[in-house]
Amino acid sequence: MSTASREPDIDGSLPAFVERAQQDVQWQAALARLGYRQVKAAYTHQIRKSPKAEIFFGVEHLKHWPTMEFVRAWMKAEKKRTLRRVRWTFVGAMLATIVATITFAVAIKVIR
Repeated sequence: MSTASREPDIDGSLPAFVERAQQDVQWQAALARLGYRQVKAAYTHQIRKSPKAEIFFGVEHLKHWPTMEFVRAWMKAEKKRTLRRVRWTFVGAMLATIVATITFAVAIKVIR
């Protein structure tokens, strides 16, 4: 018997880890809709205002209340993702510059 064919509980509730995973996805989507800069600004404002709060209120208008730890981890992951994207753009531009410089140097030597 596979687990895919298993019937859900009679009351229709899902296992806790499935509900938690769904909640995490919803929180990530809500934070992404708000954007990194706005989340960071709201996060730092809340840290200054109430450093012991465990719930992030920056997305409460979207009817989500993620934990501060979740928001901190999301910001860290989002920053890494952005830096990776920028890094590859920089590497591409650097390689294009090197190739153009070599091509120019070769073209000058051929002309002389």
